[in-house]
Amino acid sequence: MVWIFAFATAALWIWLIRRARDRAAEHAAAGMLHSPLYWTGAGLTVVLFGLAFATRYALAQGGALMWAWLAALSATLIATFFVRRALKWRYPI
Repeated sequence: MVWIFAFATAALWIWLIRRARDRAAEHAAAGMLHSPLYWTGAGLTVVLFGLAFATRYALAQGGALMWAWLAALSATLIATFFVRRALKWRYPI
């Protein structure tokens, strides 16, 4: 039974890697990888991961840190949505 799960997991990873490679080739062909908007979106994604990892600490502290974390999270999400919309408008892939 475990081998079925292992095989399904390996097949999923292979499928995801092929799909990501195709998507990266499309982005490179469109010139999207050289766009500052693309790199801004990638940076905002890293910031979101950092905020996600700091959730437990920020919420446990309470007070001003909790509200600052919430404000940073909302500002980052709004900026990410705007950058994503701009990328979709500029590069309609």
